[in-house]
Amino acid sequence: MDSNKIVHEWVDSYNDQDFDRFGALFTDDVAYTCGAFGLAFTGRDAWVEHVKEYAAAVPDRKLTLKRVITDGDTVAIEYAFAGTSSGTQPHLPAAGQPVTAGFCTTLQLRDGRIAAQDDYVGGR
Repeated sequence: MDSNKIVHEWVDSYNDQDFDRFGALFTDDVAYTCGAFGLAFTGRDAWVEHVKEYAAAVPDRKLTLKRVITDGDTVAIEYAFAGTSSGTQPHLPAAGQPVTAGFCTTLQLRDGRIAAQDDYVGGR
């Protein structure tokens, strides 16, 4: 799968909350980090479980793709995140309040799958 297809499948499977499809995009030993939130996971199962937990915290969340830049096996993605808090996570707004953020994510590809994902979060 080429990098453009991977990015669109990454966004679509995330937005569809199709966790099996989303997980299949990653290598078994994927490394995930988000320094702003102090998150780090190694392994597809741990990473996908975190995504499921966050889906429960913001059940209507959607990613809106803004820009994709590819350099060999490295892909940079700029996108907006928006949804409504369920109130289940202490670091998110109260139930019913909007959750919005701008993200830049880098993906490191290996053999047509995502071997590393690093998230950088900004403002709206």
